[in-house]
Amino acid sequence: LINMGKSNLRYSYDPEADAIYLDLKESKPDFTVELTEHILIDVTNDYKVVGIEILDASAEISKIFNRSVNKNEVKNLLCEVKKERGNEYLVQFKSQERNERANLLIPIYKSPLVSA
Repeated sequence: LINMGKSNLRYSYDPEADAIYLDLKESKPDFTVELTEHILIDVTNDYKVVGIEILDASAEISKIFNRSVNKNEVKNLLCEVKKERGNEYLVQFKSQERNERANLLIPIYKSPLVSA
């Protein structure tokens, strides 16, 4: 994965594990939120996203692009993460092979069941 933006995004793709990790900050996460079975979000106690892990990445990226994406294409994706309004994060992937983009919106909300 290659960073399209100018942020401090660090990224890695492990083709054997078929897993992507996007490291957004040097902070350590306080806990992990399971967005889906294969998308895990590392957050701090004040609900800032510090990392995003995508397991079974080729299948998950295929869902995001709405077409089949192989491991080689996943390896060569460009990536950018932007903080949107509130605590939403937009992860934008760009396929260099097909010159197309696909987005993943990650909402992070504090549960009313969690005490402060």
